[in-house]
Amino acid sequence: MKNNMQQPTLIFLFMAFIIGAAQSQSWAGTYTAGSSCNTSACCCLSGQVVVTNSSTNTYTVTSSLSGICFGVSTFSGTAYTSGYTGWITFDGNNDTLTLSSDSRTITVINTMNPACSGNGVKSGAIKQHANVIMLFAIALVCVAMSASKM
Repeated sequence: MKNNMQQPTLIFLFMAFIIGAAQSQSWAGTYTAGSSCNTSACCCLSGQVVVTNSSTNTYTVTSSLSGICFGVSTFSGTAYTSGYTGWITFDGNNDTLTLSSDSRTITVINTMNPACSGNGVKSGAIKQHANVIMLFAIALVCVAMSASKM
């Protein structure tokens, strides 16, 4: 009988691990630049911002630009991260990066000129939450099936 009681617990722990892994930070993706960066005073990332993993905790960031950019229309740079924070050099400043806990939003903070701070929202992030909900539902079904066999 003791063996049957351990099975639902193991299934629950396994599914909790999968759900936790699915919700860990994920910097890579395509983001839509927000409008909080002041284009009349700053050079701002605009349109789609593509973040690709180039090595551990290092990402390549590419985007079009708008605002006061002195004739430059695109940006390509390197972001360095540790967990949910990081930094990138943009327009001569070391800007602070923050990834939201659900990995949907990156906030860029320009400490030298806060008007030049901005954010981006990940495209397709809602779909990731649907997958997590599906995993949770499967886990509940497995636990119910295991409990009914006891």
